[in-house]
Amino acid sequence: MHSVEIQARSVEEAVRLALEQLGRPEDEVDVEVLVDADPANDGEALVRVTAKGHAAQPVAAGYTGPVQADRPDEETEQIAKNVVTELLDAMGFDCQVMAVDNPSAIDVAPDEPPTVFIDVNGRDLGMLIGRRGENLAQFQYMVNLLVNKQLEIWTRVIVDVEGYRARREESLISLARRVAQQVARNHKPVPLEPMPANERRVVHMALRNDDSVVTESSGEAGNRRVTIQPNRNS
Repeated sequence: MHSVEIQARSVEEAVRLALEQLGRPEDEVDVEVLVDADPANDGEALVRVTAKGHAAQPVAAGYTGPVQADRPDEETEQIAKNVVTELLDAMGFDCQVMAVDNPSAIDVAPDEPPTVFIDVNGRDLGMLIGRRGENLAQFQYMVNLLVNKQLEIWTRVIVDVEGYRARREESLISLARRVAQQVARNHKPVPLEPMPANERRVVHMALRNDDSVVTESSGEAGNRRVTIQPNRNS
């Protein structure tokens, strides 16, 4: 294996894990940050690390074939469900935990890691979600660490609570498309409100096939935001 993609809490951690997978020191690889992350924003980073002298291959860590957009196998989903259930029990929540098909309007791209979608339903789960989904982001990060300790192939786990993430995503996609139309019409860039990394990713992905605009993240720490700009090359 000469190239891997790793998702982790920070770029530094993702690079460290990738170096372990490749068995190489940092001065023998090239690092490409695919999705940035700010600890203050509870986001996750995705990096591609490739041995120098080799072409980058869009593969998930530990996986040597093309990544499929289909649901992972039942065993992997069961491991994720068990981890989520055990954590919630320990936290005192009485919930129903299910592995589901991708509820997102954005498909898992062929070059992204295998992804398990977990849906949590129950009573009084507002604390689990937290302000702007901050607690949910922390919980999901913990779930990913624990799940991947039991797997050979790096697998992403996305956790939703009572449809919060899905509703927020729908709102962001609608916002992104409305603003993109405005930018294409007026030929002036429009910055959006500061967002955590996972929400910025939704905006980027929602407009990736819109040739009339381009998107760019900028800013520091909790003030990072997406700016939608007219595509001067279209």
